[in-house]
Amino acid sequence: MESVSGPPRYNAADAVSTGGVPTLRDAFGDVNDGARPIEDDDQQGQQVNVDEGVSEFHRAELELRRTLTRDPSMKSSKTNKTNKVGADDMKIGLTDLEGGADVIVEEGQQFDLKDFLESSVRAASEQGIGRKRMGVVFKGLTVVGEGADASSISNVGDVIVDGLKALNPLSWFRKEQKGTDFDILHELNGVVKDGEMLLVLGRPGSGCSSFLRVMANDTKTYKDIQGVITYGGVPASEFGRFAGEAIYTAEEDTHFPTLTVKETLHFALKTKTPGKRLPDLTRREFRQKVVYMLTNMFGLTKQINTLVGNEWVRGLSGGERKRMTITEAMTARAAVNCWDCSTRGLDAASALDYTRGLRIMSDTLNKTTIASFYQASEDMYQLFDKVMVLDKGRMIFFGPVNRAKKYFQEMGYACEPRKSTPDFLTGITNPNERLYQPGVDRAKVPSNPVDMEAYFKNSDDYRRLKMDISEYESFVEKEQPYREFHDTVLQAKTKGTRASTIYTNNFYEQVKALVARELQLMTGDKASLIGKLILTIIKAFIYATIYVNLPLNANGAFVRGAALFSSLMFNALMSLSELPNAMRGRRILAKHKSYAMYYPSAYHIAAVVADIPNTLLQVFAFSICAYFIEGLRTDAGAFFVFVFTIFVTGLCMTEVFRLCGSVCKSYFSASQLANIILIAALSYNGFLITTDKMHGWFIWLYYINPLGYGFKALLLNEMKGLIFPCTGTEAVPFGPSYTNDLYRTCTLKGQSGNELFVRGEDYVRETFGYKESQMNISIIAIVLFWFLFILLNCIAMEYIDLIEGGYTRQVYKKGKAPKQNDTSELKVSEVATEESDTGFASDTTFTWQDVNYTVPVKGGERQLLDAVEGWIKPGQMTALMGSSGAGKTTLLDVLAKRKTIGRIDGKVFLDGKELGIDFERITGYVEQMDIHNPNQTVREALRFSAMMRQDPSVPIEEKYAYVEKVLDMMEMTQLGDALIGSLDTGRGISVEERKRLTIGMELVGKPRLMFLDEPTSGLDAQSSYNIIKFIRKLADHGMPLVCTIHQPSSILFEHFDRLLLLARGGKTVYFGDIGKDSKVMLDYFERNGARKASTEENPAEYILQVIGAGVSGGKSAIDWADVWKNSPEKKSVTEELNTISKGAGSQPKDPNAREFSTSMGYQLAQVYKRMNLVFWRDTTYNFGRFLNALFVGLFNGFTFYQLGNSTSDLASRIFFIFQLLVLGNSVIILAQPQFMQQRAYFRREYASKFYGFVPFAISIVLTELPYLVITSAFCFIVSYWTAGLGTSAERGFYFFLLLTFYLFYAVSLGQAVAYVSVCPLAEFWKAWMYPLDPYHYLLEGFVVNVLHDVPVQCTDEDFIRFSAPPNTTCYDYTKEFFSIGAPGYIANPNSTTTCDYCQFADGNQYIDVYDWDFGNRWRNLGIFICYWIFNIVVTVFFTYLFRKPKR
Repeated sequence: MESVSGPPRYNAADAVSTGGVPTLRDAFGDVNDGARPIEDDDQQGQQVNVDEGVSEFHRAELELRRTLTRDPSMKSSKTNKTNKVGADDMKIGLTDLEGGADVIVEEGQQFDLKDFLESSVRAASEQGIGRKRMGVVFKGLTVVGEGADASSISNVGDVIVDGLKALNPLSWFRKEQKGTDFDILHELNGVVKDGEMLLVLGRPGSGCSSFLRVMANDTKTYKDIQGVITYGGVPASEFGRFAGEAIYTAEEDTHFPTLTVKETLHFALKTKTPGKRLPDLTRREFRQKVVYMLTNMFGLTKQINTLVGNEWVRGLSGGERKRMTITEAMTARAAVNCWDCSTRGLDAASALDYTRGLRIMSDTLNKTTIASFYQASEDMYQLFDKVMVLDKGRMIFFGPVNRAKKYFQEMGYACEPRKSTPDFLTGITNPNERLYQPGVDRAKVPSNPVDMEAYFKNSDDYRRLKMDISEYESFVEKEQPYREFHDTVLQAKTKGTRASTIYTNNFYEQVKALVARELQLMTGDKASLIGKLILTIIKAFIYATIYVNLPLNANGAFVRGAALFSSLMFNALMSLSELPNAMRGRRILAKHKSYAMYYPSAYHIAAVVADIPNTLLQVFAFSICAYFIEGLRTDAGAFFVFVFTIFVTGLCMTEVFRLCGSVCKSYFSASQLANIILIAALSYNGFLITTDKMHGWFIWLYYINPLGYGFKALLLNEMKGLIFPCTGTEAVPFGPSYTNDLYRTCTLKGQSGNELFVRGEDYVRETFGYKESQMNISIIAIVLFWFLFILLNCIAMEYIDLIEGGYTRQVYKKGKAPKQNDTSELKVSEVATEESDTGFASDTTFTWQDVNYTVPVKGGERQLLDAVEGWIKPGQMTALMGSSGAGKTTLLDVLAKRKTIGRIDGKVFLDGKELGIDFERITGYVEQMDIHNPNQTVREALRFSAMMRQDPSVPIEEKYAYVEKVLDMMEMTQLGDALIGSLDTGRGISVEERKRLTIGMELVGKPRLMFLDEPTSGLDAQSSYNIIKFIRKLADHGMPLVCTIHQPSSILFEHFDRLLLLARGGKTVYFGDIGKDSKVMLDYFERNGARKASTEENPAEYILQVIGAGVSGGKSAIDWADVWKNSPEKKSVTEELNTISKGAGSQPKDPNAREFSTSMGYQLAQVYKRMNLVFWRDTTYNFGRFLNALFVGLFNGFTFYQLGNSTSDLASRIFFIFQLLVLGNSVIILAQPQFMQQRAYFRREYASKFYGFVPFAISIVLTELPYLVITSAFCFIVSYWTAGLGTSAERGFYFFLLLTFYLFYAVSLGQAVAYVSVCPLAEFWKAWMYPLDPYHYLLEGFVVNVLHDVPVQCTDEDFIRFSAPPNTTCYDYTKEFFSIGAPGYIANPNSTTTCDYCQFADGNQYIDVYDWDFGNRWRNLGIFICYWIFNIVVTVFFTYLFRKPKR
């Protein structure tokens, strides 16, 4: 069954004779070659030893050869010069990467992707494996989204006002006014048949990404979808059951950074290994062969064992990581593939190789391919069948690629010489860049999206499109390709997989693969794993030594309960620390879900399984230390019950906190919810408050609390069989004359008869109400709770989608939102690039000579830059090029003084002088990573940069005016009042707008020298052209520039004066003039053995191909680095640099150079102002604290509601304070990630010398204070009087003051362990730690404040009762007892039978137990404030110490 043929296709076989992939030997090199150096042009890529990966692939090669020997019919054919593997040389059972392949690759042969896949299809057909031929038709497609005016930038004040309005009942019935909707896409029509490739072109904001998402059937994030979309005749509404057969690959690279390439690909294939394969082909063999094909196809063979990495973890280079993203998407085996700017970060040769691969796969496997490239070369463009041009969501052309250019020329537009067709088509949508045909009447040429759309719909091209759609629909109706597609999908499902599910593998296989990946993630971060274990042992030792060798007496019974409670609390806090891990990989999960790789619930089950060994290891390490040092019951059975109970309770609490992450969108909200649950769990576990003291409105919390059942099980297990004798002061009355035990009693509850000891079981029953038979039931309850929370997590992950998708929604200041997709005639204005004055005038010369850079690696060092040399002079614009991983970014980092690790050698001079202290400030560095504070607007960020970096003598008005000029040049004027936002939330500016902002941030500082690392990456051709044109203008005014660039068009390349070309290993291939029409550069390469470049060829693409760049690398037979070393051009460069360096030593450094442009005071004022604005807009962070304070206050107030004056109420007052201090833990949890975020922005700005470390550290401390005062006030107001502590205004003020400074301290400290100070301490700690512990002074201040002079009135259950001797009153009998200083009083002194003894007469006696004094209150407050100030000093010090990231 053949598909309907479309327009004449570009013949992939003509373009790719060999697939562009080297032989196994070429690709891998000799096994003894070792690992390839770290080469990174996005960041420092750490290449892990590749020997293992090479060996694996050689094993695969041998296995493939063995396969040949099993089939005598196989022949070896070498019929062409390249010795490629032909179709007759293979026996392949793979279609769409489904059936596996047996490929015979002899030494010296090349792997041919085209023949590989064609043979795959033939073999699959023989085995009855069908094909997925699903073309896409869309008619009248309109996608509706919310306008920017639907929401505005919110702040704390707005939230308060909205909250007050919500209290008005009338507002509940008012219809909320929404913003205006707009069409992201408007009435699109088209068809992409199976096997065809459609290129979608348009400027950013035209709707390209939204179109690709909708084509992948990802429509849930849009407000409305109108029109018809069908896949092989199946409506989009029904195609949802085939999710994963139409996929969208986003622009961003999202992977687990600590996994290797091999681990990432093998995992993806484990979830996509089909059920029907060639006979005798195992799942493992299938994975190995597909990995072999994909890594060869995308040039990742040498990186097979390299960490994927990210911006924080060293691994693959940026270009390699992009290829990794593409490769992983290939494993999905989808019928419809939508690629969104997938060539971003790839060099021109690699991008072309990638597009060729798409062409081959589309031709041979009948895939439907839709791609959007911002900077497509002419060669890439010609590989597509069709092109669609979008302008503000409207389709202004759809048709064959060879028709598009002519269509617009007929409309009246002209194309510049040497301008590529994609650039020309995109430029048509920009009023500032269009060129008209000579003599044409411009008024009659359509010039806005509405007119262009109307023109197209009235054209013959549109009529042909409608006919094409009709013909394909007729074909679909007749041939029913859906049937074959459906059968093929069913064939791919493995045994045990339901036919109705969207997944290839069954749930068990998914969990197995996910568990293996979880274990890889754990072992991949060994430092964290080992560090956590060591930390657990250290903390366990500290905990245990607090309760060392617990005595078997009356006092020891209570302390044993405290030790068991501490063990539970410690492990609950350890479980809480897993919350960030629970939220790790959300975007990866969303991506894999869209690829239909696995159930989200399977992902969670795998995490649970991986938890078991991890938690068991931590619990066992803790238990070994704690159990035996504390001297708990020496019984093997009791020990293992202790370990198991702690273990299952830890697992259960981990699931509880994971559930918080499963239902919350952000870490801030999840941590707030988790802290609330932790407070409730610690309060109602039966230790701090026994069940008889719990109020009815909260007692239900005890029965659903896993910690409650855990404490009950631990206590019953520990107390079994123990006897606690009451000796000395543990029996009352005590004294020299009290020798008759018949008239004495234990102070410990549970005494039976007149014997002065208490059995453990009796103590537990009388004090806590626990029965011995409840221990096993409690453990079973914990296990059942664990299963329940696992189930709830699975349900939440399946049905709650927390990842924002679709388009990025811009948010503006109130009243500043522009109209979205305004289709009115755009005013053609001259942008800043055309202005006569850029404001720059520089005569700076920058040189570098013999620059070498080596980094430490395991077993030695690796050289990343090898004797690189060159210069940039006034008026010159130097291009820095090379293949992905050649070291371009590394060189810029070295030259810009950004590297903090490794060794740098060489001579670097600025104007013949050594680099001064002001070098980073007077140079601009546009880095590849777009790091911006999300709570600023675009204009605010640019103004801040201008104020901090331009000379202080420049008037503020002039600085602001220059900001507006840069906004105009960057075409961001309408985005000036837009929030930068975050890509994770979907609120803020887009990826390409962030890139423009990054460039603008450097330009507004008016640097003397600029380094630009891929400034056009992610931008469309016209935006790239504007930026390069502006940069050229800067160079013309004297500014020296060096700019890395991956995919320059011929026109862009002409703007550069010189080229520095690097090969892998950081070796120089060429440094010299480019010349008019690139003649000088081309002459050098042609003169030294390169093929002659054609006049139509893009010179930038030509040189990359000549030196062997691309996904494979190493294709050149000439060692161009060696050619350069021996060339006269190299000799001339060296001589000039030697001349410059000779006089460098005599040039004195500038005595007026300063590190920062502005004074310390000005920096502090501006940074503090900016920090206040950022915090004011961070409503999630601040209202999270406010709501947490209200909850903690109300919860504690009603938990300890209206405390009385009994002895148990005195203890409750202390527990109330302890529970209140848990608020500090919540504040810390929230403050730490906030500080780390702000520190990341500080490091970026400090690297450019915006301001120093002191202004940052002081500003963030000062900014926190008013919010913490409000937080303290909320908590104090709703708890202090509710708990009945309000004795006087002075006491209340002191309590509030101390609570406020505690929150100040908590934010500046880290973690609080307040309860330690109220427990009896081991002498080891008491001797030195107790006086140093700030919580000692904090708790003393709180406790003496609420207990001083509180009269004690014991209740009936508080009395300790003993019998008086015959004919003796209780008063007479206890006279000696009280005379020796015993506390308390006798409630019935005249009784001659039973004496009711109350242990304390007032709160002062209770305080005396801890050696605390009410007179030390204000001293304690002062000392605590000193600790807070000390923390601030430490914060400033560490801010200085770690002001630069490791790179």
